[in-house]
Amino acid sequence: MTSPHAFPVRVYYEDTDFSGVVYHASYLRFMERGRTEMLRSHGIDQGAVLAGEVKERFGFAVRAMTIDFLKPARMDDLLTIETDVVEIGGASMELAQRVKRGEE
Repeated sequence: MTSPHAFPVRVYYEDTDFSGVVYHASYLRFMERGRTEMLRSHGIDQGAVLAGEVKERFGFAVRAMTIDFLKPARMDDLLTIETDVVEIGGASMELAQRVKRGEE
């Protein structure tokens, strides 16, 4: 896992507030999708894991997060959710994620 996983997300009306700017909690959903797709790209199907269809059943829980909001995304923007694996421990994984609009 040397390069960041990239997952495209289009901003829809449901993701925004009354002014067309992405509501802050919507970024959490975008990043959850990015993490899920990064795991899927490495052969980890969370649905199969939770259903007990793999060797050992396990799950993922977000323990902590720090978010810096730099620029607002708006309705119809095409964003890219980049997910980097920073560290993998015995029962933990630290990820770094970025939400980008083009090169921003």
